[in-house]
Amino acid sequence: MSNDYKNILITGVAGFIGSNFAHYIAEKYPLYNIIGIDKLSDYSSRTNIASLEATGKIQFIKCDISDYSALDIVYQTQNLDYVVNFAAESHNDRAILDPTVFVKSNVVGAQNLLELSRQYDVKRHVHISTIEVYGEQAPDVPYFVEGSPLNAKTPYSASKAASDMMVRAYMQTYKHMDIAITHCANNYGPYQFPEKLVPLAITNVLGGKKIPIYGDGKQMRDWLHVNDHCRGLDLVLHREATAIEEESAWLPEKLPIYDFSARQEHENIEIVRIILDELGKDFDSSVEFVHDRPNHDRRYLINPGKAENELGFKPEISFEDGLRSTVRWYVDNQAWWQPILDSSENLQIDWATFKI
Repeated sequence: MSNDYKNILITGVAGFIGSNFAHYIAEKYPLYNIIGIDKLSDYSSRTNIASLEATGKIQFIKCDISDYSALDIVYQTQNLDYVVNFAAESHNDRAILDPTVFVKSNVVGAQNLLELSRQYDVKRHVHISTIEVYGEQAPDVPYFVEGSPLNAKTPYSASKAASDMMVRAYMQTYKHMDIAITHCANNYGPYQFPEKLVPLAITNVLGGKKIPIYGDGKQMRDWLHVNDHCRGLDLVLHREATAIEEESAWLPEKLPIYDFSARQEHENIEIVRIILDELGKDFDSSVEFVHDRPNHDRRYLINPGKAENELGFKPEISFEDGLRSTVRWYVDNQAWWQPILDSSENLQIDWATFKI
C-alpha cells in the first residue's frame, strides 16, 4: 500500500505506545493526516503529543472509545482510511481493584470501533492486543504463537482476550473488512507512565525511593523497545491484504494475527539490576522485596516467526542498549514525569494488607 495521502485514526494517542506510534507515523509518512483521540485519563498525557500538535502534524480530539455517539461523530467527519486502536486500560494492578472500567474500555470500546469501521467502510483496521491474552506459560510450552489458545487469567488480560474474540468474530463474519490483530512482548521506552516496572524503577531511584520488587523478582518477561514495536505495526498497516480462509475457523494462526518480539526474555530482577547499574546505584540498598500481587503470571514468551517470515519484521534495537537509553531519557526528562507523580496517588499497591 502506497505512501499517498491517508486519513489515519490513532486511538489512545496520548498513551505510551499510541503517542510513540503517532510520532513514528508523522515522521515516516508526512502526507498522512493523523487524527488522534484519547479520553485523557489519569494514565495518559497530552504532553506526549504536544510537539506534533504544535507543528500541525496531528489533529487531537478528546473522545472516549466506549462512547459510541461521540466516536460516531469522529467517523462521520474524518473520512478515515486507517484505524489503529491502542486505546485500552492496561495495568494488571488497577484491573484487580476495578475490573469494570477495563471491560468498558477494552471490550465495549473495541467493539464500538469495529462496528463504526464496518459502517463507514474503513480500508484497514488494526487492533493492538497483548501477549497476556495467552495466559500463564506452562513449563512444557516453549513459547506462544498466533494459534495458541486464549487463556487469560487476570481481569486485565481477560478483557483484552474478550476484545480479541470480538475482533476475530468480525474477521470471520464481515470478510469484506480488512482487520488485523497484533500481540507484543512487554514494551519499554519514552513516555511510559511510571506505574510499570521500568519507569517506576527509574523514577523511584531518581526521587530517592527504593524500587519495589514483587515476590522474588524472578518473573520472566519478553521485552521489545517501543520503536521496534512501531516498526512492526507499520508493516502490519501497510501489508498486502489477507484473505480470510475457511480453515481459519479452526486454525486461528491463518487469520491476520501477528505477534511481535525481539526474543529477549529476562527476569524482572535482571531489569532492575541493569537500571541501577546505569544510574550508578547499589542493588542491595536500592530495592525492597514486597508482597506479590494476586494471580501474578510467572512467565510468558511469544515467537515472532510469523511476523518475521511474512512481514520481514526484524528489531533494530538491542535490549541492553535500548534499556540504558530509556534510563537516560527519564533522567533527561524529569519535567515530563515529575508532574505525573505529583498529581498521582501512590502507584504502588501494598498487596500484603490489601484484601480482594
